[in-house]
Amino acid sequence: MREPPIPDDEARRLALLRACNIIYTPSEEAFDDVARLAAELCGTEIALITLVDSDYQWFKARVGVEQVGTSRDLSFCGHCINHRHPLIVRDTHDDERFADNPLVVGDPRIRFYAGVPLLIDEGSAIGALSVADRTPRTLTDRQLDSLQRLARQISRELRLRRDLHRVAVATDAPAGELPVGPGSVVGGRWKVTRAIGRGSMGMVFEARGPAGDRVAIKVLLPEWRANELVVERLAREARVLMHLKTPHVGQLLEVGNLDAAQSGLPFLVLEYLEGTDLEQVSETEGRVPYPKAFAWAADACDGVAEAHRLGVIHRDLKPSNVFLAAARVGPPIVKVLDFGLAAGDPLSAKPSQITHMESLMGSPAYMSPEQMLEPSAVDARSDVWSMGVLLYQLVAGSLPFQGDTYLQIFANVMKKPPLPLRHDVGAPAAVEATILKCLRRNRDERYESMALLAAALRACAA
Repeated sequence: MREPPIPDDEARRLALLRACNIIYTPSEEAFDDVARLAAELCGTEIALITLVDSDYQWFKARVGVEQVGTSRDLSFCGHCINHRHPLIVRDTHDDERFADNPLVVGDPRIRFYAGVPLLIDEGSAIGALSVADRTPRTLTDRQLDSLQRLARQISRELRLRRDLHRVAVATDAPAGELPVGPGSVVGGRWKVTRAIGRGSMGMVFEARGPAGDRVAIKVLLPEWRANELVVERLAREARVLMHLKTPHVGQLLEVGNLDAAQSGLPFLVLEYLEGTDLEQVSETEGRVPYPKAFAWAADACDGVAEAHRLGVIHRDLKPSNVFLAAARVGPPIVKVLDFGLAAGDPLSAKPSQITHMESLMGSPAYMSPEQMLEPSAVDARSDVWSMGVLLYQLVAGSLPFQGDTYLQIFANVMKKPPLPLRHDVGAPAAVEATILKCLRRNRDERYESMALLAAALRACAA
């Protein structure tokens, strides 16, 4: 038996492990579900989510074994974390690293092992997602790909836990640190009157033009200026909005950079909207009568459908990004906002290169299964799923797939059907069928396009 080597970045790796605040914590259903899913997809008796400490490997989740962990000296995962690629051992009896390992010659008598490292930062793995069997075998390419995708979801959850405090501090930081504020002039003509709100990437201000016209100005936060991916994301949002002429998408008026004295940060000037978004409506009303919810969603579908015709997928449809803008006469106008996470670029035939950053962003409760697994591999039907979640929430007053963490939501989306609509919603069967068709795990079974979904929604609302 050969003991696992110590990685070159061991001190940094252990610091990352501590920062995730997960080592030796109680079991969690979401991690257990992912381990079970790994065993099912790979057809193995054993599946483990392992975290490797300085002298011990501990199982955050386990299927098919009684042990809660083992010495690091015996650890298969200790070998796996030294590489950025999977470790596959077809038959442990033929591998000098493991042939006389107590886990091979004794319980649980492992003959086959496959592990994917859980990468938190470049080059640093704190553990592995592993499957094993008591007979020699291997994985198909499809099974290995599934295992790698599941490992990415675990890594994402761990990164989110590590970054939780950092993001909270950044989001709560005072707006005064920005180089612009009330009284500042942006773009030579827009005078800032007040701060509207702050997100994780940018600050939004109200401003007025020379003729007194009101606009909203979105300015990138200073801490992101050196991040080329985030800057490109803002630029891509501008390129998308420039090509959308539908009244059901918030309009872009100008794009530019602040003056050098204001640090040169990029900004977008957007039409100023008065009204409320659907998140506020949901929080205030609890549940929305289905004819009203379906009518709003159908208009939103029209706006997203135009983006789809340009080859752009929104990827972040949720109640806070659908706005009911007050009109001078008549009912409010539905506006779809925030194309910052959109996939596709109307000015380029090349696929977007923004991958790792976006894999950590978005709104898990509204993500389609395929977006969770591979953010770049989405099409129009991913937005159909998100619209289905939005509709379910408006009509039912709750989410179809619930969870306190990203991984919990992911596990529920992958393994469970949507929660049934409450009987007191008072909606006919066709309403529930329309919503649930959007939430088919197999995207081939969803509405093929936003246009078809909009037609179905209007037929139900009528």
